[in-house]
Amino acid sequence: MEFIDKARKSESLLAVCKYLQLNPRAYYRWKQDPAKENHGGGGGKNKITPLEEKRVIALAKRRPDWHCRRIAYYLEKTAKAFVGKTKVAEIMKSHGLNHPFVPEKPRPVVPPADMLLHEPWQKNLLWGMDWTWVTVKGKFMFCLVLLDWYSRKILSWGLYHQITQIQVVTVVTEAVAIEKIDLLPSGHLKPFVVADHGSANIAAYTKTNIEVQGLKLWLSGIGRPTGNARTERVIGTLKREEINLQEQYADETEARDLIGKAINDYNFNRPNQGNGGFAPNSVHHQGRYELLKRRERARHKAQELRRKHWEQAMTSSTESLT
Repeated sequence: MEFIDKARKSESLLAVCKYLQLNPRAYYRWKQDPAKENHGGGGGKNKITPLEEKRVIALAKRRPDWHCRRIAYYLEKTAKAFVGKTKVAEIMKSHGLNHPFVPEKPRPVVPPADMLLHEPWQKNLLWGMDWTWVTVKGKFMFCLVLLDWYSRKILSWGLYHQITQIQVVTVVTEAVAIEKIDLLPSGHLKPFVVADHGSANIAAYTKTNIEVQGLKLWLSGIGRPTGNARTERVIGTLKREEINLQEQYADETEARDLIGKAINDYNFNRPNQGNGGFAPNSVHHQGRYELLKRRERARHKAQELRRKHWEQAMTSSTESLT
């Protein structure tokens, strides 16, 4: 503290703490009265209760394939416990239920100018579309996916032997029907469809049929995969968690069934980091802001229950001693 106070005469506190690799909050915490009981973390009264810890352990044992983020989201979604993913990871590690850490190669740094600078503020403003390979009975097929960039929800998809302008328009039209875009009043904002420069996307038939439905086709820059980054990220999730796990699908029926189940799980159950841990369908229908406010209220309530629990425990222990 003495060193920091001297350095603050010529530098800001933020700069000094950055040099020392300290959080500025630590400095203010040191300056507080050490005799003060309630400081930081509710004064020890915001610890999770034994019941919450028991529920975390039970779910981790029942679903050993789930990581801390999904366990935390599921407990919150079912209103069984409101515990952050970091605390869940600590509990899992202390009981030997954690997953081994697999280091990944560092991702290349993409200059900000190459990033798409549009962040939708509500659903059905920006849609992304792309496809990937699927091996079915020794042959290649294509899984075409269209999703909403605000909620990351997959709105429509299809499994085809080839991707032409017909398949692209079919998937877009299905999404328009599901979201009832054609019923919106005149002048209402309608989605831009973001796609790459594939031959099926740049066809005049594709552009005409998309614009007839009131939408606009927006082709990302050539050699700029970040232009359709959100779509690429979702397709990467599907490949990692379903498609790549299958050496090949026995037939088209099995492929559609398993991929459909994976997409349904992604939309309705799987926590999405870009959505703050909420599943895409929840954000799509309720909005991210409302869900975050609901989470804040639920966590405040959980904190009150924890304080009551530990206050009662401390009172009962004091009475037993007397």
